[in-house]
This record gives sequence, C-alpha cells and structure tokens, in this order.
Amino acid sequence: MVENRNEVASSSRIGKVLFALVVAAVIFGLGFQVGRIGKPALVDQAINEIVANQPDVTDRVVLERAAIEAALKASGDEWANYFPLSALEILNERNSNQFTGIGVSLRKSRGGVIEISSVDSKSPAEKGGVKVGDELLQVNGTNVQGASLTSVIAMIRGEVGKKIDLLIARDSEKILLSLNAKKIAASSVDSRQVSREVGLVSIANFSAGTALSVEKAIKDLDVKDGLIIDLRNNPGGLVSEAVNVAQLFIGNGTVVSYRVNGEERVFTARNSKPMTIPVIVMINRATASAAEILAAALQDRNRGVVIGEKSYGKGSVQEFVTLDDGSKLELTVALYVTPAGRTIEGEGVTPDLSVKPEELGSKALQILGGLAALTTNKS
Repeated sequence: MVENRNEVASSSRIGKVLFALVVAAVIFGLGFQVGRIGKPALVDQAINEIVANQPDVTDRVVLERAAIEAALKASGDEWANYFPLSALEILNERNSNQFTGIGVSLRKSRGGVIEISSVDSKSPAEKGGVKVGDELLQVNGTNVQGASLTSVIAMIRGEVGKKIDLLIARDSEKILLSLNAKKIAASSVDSRQVSREVGLVSIANFSAGTALSVEKAIKDLDVKDGLIIDLRNNPGGLVSEAVNVAQLFIGNGTVVSYRVNGEERVFTARNSKPMTIPVIVMINRATASAAEILAAALQDRNRGVVIGEKSYGKGSVQEFVTLDDGSKLELTVALYVTPAGRTIEGEGVTPDLSVKPEELGSKALQILGGLAALTTNKS
C-alpha cells in the first residue's frame, strides 16, 4: 500500500503520543516511584500530601483516576479512555447487546462534548424522545461537561427501574427527559423485504455475532435484484465484525489496514463464494468508525454504491494497555486506511451520490432497478 507523507507524519505523531500516554499512565495510575529508592514522583508526592492533609475527605484512588484522566486529556488524544477496575464491565457491554440502562451509546465529540451516538429501537431512550446527536449536559442533576466518557456511561447504567434524568441540548434548546432503566436486549441487525426482489438489512452497531446475523438475514430475504445495507446512525463497534460483513461481498483482498511502528496490519477478505448481488449502502453524518470502514471498503472495491450524507469521520485505531492493577487504557495508535489508500479520520466517507434523508429509500430502489436492468441486458 502506498503511503503518503501525511500518513507517515500521522504515524510518527501517534507513536509519540502513545509512548507519552503509557509513561504518564504508569506514573499517574500506579503511583510509580522513580527508582523506588529515591524520592517519589512529583504527582505521587502531590497526592501523598493531599491525602495526608485531608484524610477524611479525600480518596487516593479517586485522585489517581483524576490524574490519569487529566493526562489523557492533556495528551490531545481525543479518543483515549481510562477504564478503572470498577468500570471494566463497560468494555464487555460495549461489545454485546446485553445491559441494563436506557438504550443509548455515547461518544465524546472532537470538541470534548459527550453526545448520543446511537439509540436502541424500542428502548426507554427512544420512547422518551432521545435522538442521535443530542448533547448530554447533566445526568441526574450532575453536570457531565468535561467528565470522562466511562464515568458518564456508568451514570446512565443502573438497576431495572432506576430513574435516570437527562438534560440534553438539541438545536440550541435544552430538554429535560426522565427515563427508567430496563434490561436491554438489543439486536444489532434488522431486516425486511422492501420490494419483490430487494431486501434491506439495517446494522445498528458491530457487536459480537453481527456478521453471522447479517448473513442469516440475507438468506431469509429475496435479494435477486439487490440488497440495501443501512448504516445510518451506526456508531461502529468491533472492526473484525465489519470486516466479516465486507467479506460476504468481497472475495479476497484488503478490506482495511493500518500501520503501527512501521508494521503494517492488514484485514483481508477470504471468501471463495462472495455474493454478487448489487449492493446499496446508506450512510449519514452519524455513521462512524467500523461502519465507515465497511462503507469505504465496499465503495473502494466497487461492490456497493454509497448514498446519503458524508459520514462522521472517526477512522483512528485504538488499542488497550493493561496496567498492573488490571485497569486499562484505550489509546489511539494509528489511522485506518481504506483499500484505495484513503484515511477516514477527520474526513469521513463521501457518498457516491448525496441524497436527502427523505429520498433515500426511493433513490436506492431506483439505482437497484437500473442495475438490474443493466444486468438483464448484458445476459
């Protein structure tokens, strides 16, 4: 794969940031003492003094967590996160569709604002009027502006029946919503027949088993004239699942790649019998991360016509570093590169055809009708 100068510079910068973050986290998170036989590190010394002078009102663990989160913020890595032991279950929940809460996914925007990245169908959030893109200001009266993503996610989880009040901002208007937590068993894949020989598969996110669910859904549909894949409002998830979905339509070759410390890592499709049906991919400004990787791969490999709005532009690679106490750092280490050599981070995926939301369905069927007629004429 051909690397341009921007990619090389980005890889170098990301490598330096990763190194700095790991060092900072070890110092901040573990109270690492330089040489142990010498004086404590400055941060460790400061925490010692704070605890010594306010033993009844300060918690060392809380101070260390605050120091780590401050270091991550100062690093400039906008996608970095810290998962203390108490929050590790959030990692497991993020990759599954089983949890107790209100049925939303959150992300931190480039401006540092915590916003709603997806809303589960039939969840308390959807029924209560929460929408993708809403800015989260308060949870149960607590200001969450500037808070870490993991802290806010923990706040909107809770036992079944727990009341969760959200103050959100939408189009310069502040709205207070009162919701009740429930057991969420969301499905990442939904499907239906939209015309006699055209099927629609909507992918809400990429969690464990998504690719298998997509494959099964397609088998249950009549898609002789084509398939519409709806990735609107999909915040991403497991890249491996997005690659496996791409592999259903791409026989072999690169789906996505990235480079870390000079080593190129490539996700490759290997399918001796890929589907050859025409594919339409629908995206919007809330299509992000793994969903953008799928859309770009189908676009670059000429296996799908992408329509809708330009996507979010979250195309960076995060990897986990486990600290000595079992807590984890999620750090940006590279940028994803599409099969055609494009980067998604900050750029997004530009659709082949810009289409207004209310016209997407009719336009998708129109394109598939044209493709079906072209195929018939060739045969």
